[in-house]
Amino acid sequence: MAAERRLSCRSRGGPFEIESDQPDRGLALALEALGEAFSSVRPPAAIDCCPHCKKAHDFAPVLMHPRHRLTGIELGDYAFSVLNTVGSEADLHYLAGRILQLLHSDDSRMPDIEVFYDKLRRAGWQSWPQAEAIAAVFDALWHDLLTRDPSHECVDTLLCALGLAEDTITPRLLRWADLDCDVAVRRLYEFVTWGCRQKGGLLIPCNAFWNRALPTYRELVVWLNEGPALRAVTAAFDRYDDPGLLEVVADVHGLLVMVGHGYEHDNIA
Repeated sequence: MAAERRLSCRSRGGPFEIESDQPDRGLALALEALGEAFSSVRPPAAIDCCPHCKKAHDFAPVLMHPRHRLTGIELGDYAFSVLNTVGSEADLHYLAGRILQLLHSDDSRMPDIEVFYDKLRRAGWQSWPQAEAIAAVFDALWHDLLTRDPSHECVDTLLCALGLAEDTITPRLLRWADLDCDVAVRRLYEFVTWGCRQKGGLLIPCNAFWNRALPTYRELVVWLNEGPALRAVTAAFDRYDDPGLLEVVADVHGLLVMVGHGYEHDNIA
């Protein structure tokens, strides 16, 4: 079939503006709601850092300026280094909402979203009072990915980020398996074509940020190779009659039937 155009990884607008052919206000509202959700979290007295890497006053502007006015100038380096050579769970909790807003906006000074989503997991975000607001952002991003073209994030980027942040991505995969619109089908084509590679009879994700020790990585590889994805694609043949979309379905089907035969669960990692 004709080569598919690569979807825009990040359609950059303002902090809460999603530039897309079909703007999703649900995502914008979920990001905006983080400000209120984190409003009760007080700033720490200081942000500690490794004395060999940074000086404490390097991060003083992070605590001096109103949180909602911070940009990647103040937060980019912090978001990349926190929990390694900078900061603690306490200051990460204070800044997490604003960092998420900037990660999904037009501030190019922020790190890859996978980097920060992994830090959220390490900080135990699901135990925070703001966990519901964070989960709402994740849900909105996933909905945007499966329903909007172009989506706000690339499929391999978002899937890896959620796999690093969440305890399980099975609900995400079950939702995807519905393949209930053409965008969801094309996202699967995009992922298996550009976001995966074959290794040892398995279709595995290419994104280098994946932590193969996490259960979410195993969930994804099993979904791709043990039959759930193939069954979803097979069912999609009866759901659509558009010749172009059926060609995409056939391409995905062809890739999935070639993998997953004879592998052992213990070899997934």
